[in-house]
Amino acid sequence: MPLVTTAGFSPVPFNDEAALADATNEMFLDLAADTEAETLRGRLSDVELIQIQFGSFQDGRGFSLARRLRNIGYQGRLRARGHVISDQFRYALDCGFDDVEISAEQATRQPEADWISDRASGVSYRDRLRGRGLRSEVNDKADTLPVSVAEETGGYVSQPNVFEEQVTDVKHYTDGLFSFRITRPASFRFRSGEFAMIGLPNAEKPVFRPYSMASPSWHDELEFYSIKVPGGPLTEHLQRIVPGDTVLLGKKATGTLVVDALMPAKRLYLFSTGTGIAPFASLIRDPDVYETFEQVILTHSCRQQSELAYGHDIVEQAMADPLIGDLAKRQRVHFATTTREESARNGRITDLIETGDLFRALDLLPLNAVSDRAMICGSLPMVRDTKAKLEAAGLKEGSNNRPGDFVLERAFVD
Repeated sequence: MPLVTTAGFSPVPFNDEAALADATNEMFLDLAADTEAETLRGRLSDVELIQIQFGSFQDGRGFSLARRLRNIGYQGRLRARGHVISDQFRYALDCGFDDVEISAEQATRQPEADWISDRASGVSYRDRLRGRGLRSEVNDKADTLPVSVAEETGGYVSQPNVFEEQVTDVKHYTDGLFSFRITRPASFRFRSGEFAMIGLPNAEKPVFRPYSMASPSWHDELEFYSIKVPGGPLTEHLQRIVPGDTVLLGKKATGTLVVDALMPAKRLYLFSTGTGIAPFASLIRDPDVYETFEQVILTHSCRQQSELAYGHDIVEQAMADPLIGDLAKRQRVHFATTTREESARNGRITDLIETGDLFRALDLLPLNAVSDRAMICGSLPMVRDTKAKLEAAGLKEGSNNRPGDFVLERAFVD
């Protein structure tokens, strides 16, 4: 049985195998993924190794258990065992695991180079199965790429507080909306729902703007969703990026649209308009969200049906993802509406809350502070009006320092 560490493959130490096989040895624990971490509080000071069993690639509970064990003070070794693929290695490390034990058969399918490259290169195991090229192939084709912002160097000089990352993919949804992915620095950490500053090396003093990470915290690339603003100091140029270009990324991630800023409850509403869906694209692909809430309701309102396409894409990706697919299918609801063009559902989300049509459509009771929590991200009028509706229902605004019943991202509205 190979053991995967940041240094590569190594055999499982014999003393580990012997100790874990000994059910009476309290220095080593073998846990199921659904174990409640709190039941172990006060019993972990002498434990040297905890092994967490993963019964399915689609079951993210083991990652949540690892994070909770670290949060309650466990400082020994943490090992994931079973159904973990190389795509999930970065997330496993972020959650507190030290190594992953896989079968000999899986090591043949995913050799050592896959685990190392998936963690650092931005090309995942699933990408290779779909036939996507390596990042070096993008570089090899750089001479044939269309004219892009790569030609606009503008005298930029590298800065110590900024990452210079490579564009790996761009998708234009409409004349005014597009998404893009960039490589992820090995040292860049964020919580799903947070944002970072984005810029381009096209001027001596580049323009930076806050962008929410649309990819979940475990992913090996960073995804963003953007509007195209004619004449905008950043988006005028950002909309023309192509694979191989360089994007500047601030080294610090922050934000309040995170699970930690909310009190526990049964249900989570994610209210969004336009590109405000970006942080929620991250959250609905994070297993911690489904561990914390029994039901997750994503609402997305746009003027035209074509502007809803990105939301449909990320929901489909969530349901197909090996890490959280089963959870997303069981616990997530996607409620998309248009405000100008006729579609299957019409109306502003604030009006649908006011009339109760939202809750009737979902067969749910109106908002209440006992069972419901919410996040808001969108246009300023929408954020203001939705906030008023939540407060009228008795929900109180929270923050990272003082968790509450709902949160909004003030960096985008203040």
